[in-house]
Amino acid sequence: MKEFLYVSDPEALKSLAIPERVKILELFEDLEPRTAKQIATELGENAARLHYHVKELLRVGLLEQVDTRIKGSIIEKYYQPVAKVIQVNLRVMIEENAQQLGDVMLSPIRTTEKDLLRTINRFVASDVDVRKEYSDTFAFDVGELYLTKEERNQIIAEIGQILDKYKELKSGEGRRKFKYLNILFPLAAADPAEEKQFADLSQPQRAVK
Repeated sequence: MKEFLYVSDPEALKSLAIPERVKILELFEDLEPRTAKQIATELGENAARLHYHVKELLRVGLLEQVDTRIKGSIIEKYYQPVAKVIQVNLRVMIEENAQQLGDVMLSPIRTTEKDLLRTINRFVASDVDVRKEYSDTFAFDVGELYLTKEERNQIIAEIGQILDKYKELKSGEGRRKFKYLNILFPLAAADPAEEKQFADLSQPQRAVK
């Protein structure tokens, strides 16, 4: 598995705009190979429909088959992402299709929204004891920052280092699975002339997932 993959292929970019495929890639946060059946079970999706998305991710080079195991008469194929961090080449997307950029950026937001709503609904429908388990588990923060390009890059690097530290932790007693979504984007200026200082988006940056 590579450390990084910069995505610029149009077909691969289209896959990153489909929420179901984004959820499949997010599932491999622990870097453990899985079969299509295991992926479907963990995501609670229809196996046949899920397998189609797995095949498409394989076709565009975002997933790869890493192992084959034979259990009786069944051949199990194991998959994992081609890289630990998959990044989007923003320059290519902006130049060729701004709408596609929006779809790719919104895809993880949509999947996160579904996960959050499912969790909240189960929380509300649970008894008092279960609700106590959710105490001090939710976190939310939103705001605006004034940053230079160097400061923007620095904060992205620092967040990445913190997340990398905790990604090494494995499932175990006393640990609950959490999902996070970090987004940092420049606000469109009311005056188009102000956009000149943010014109250089030529270099792809590390995505904070």
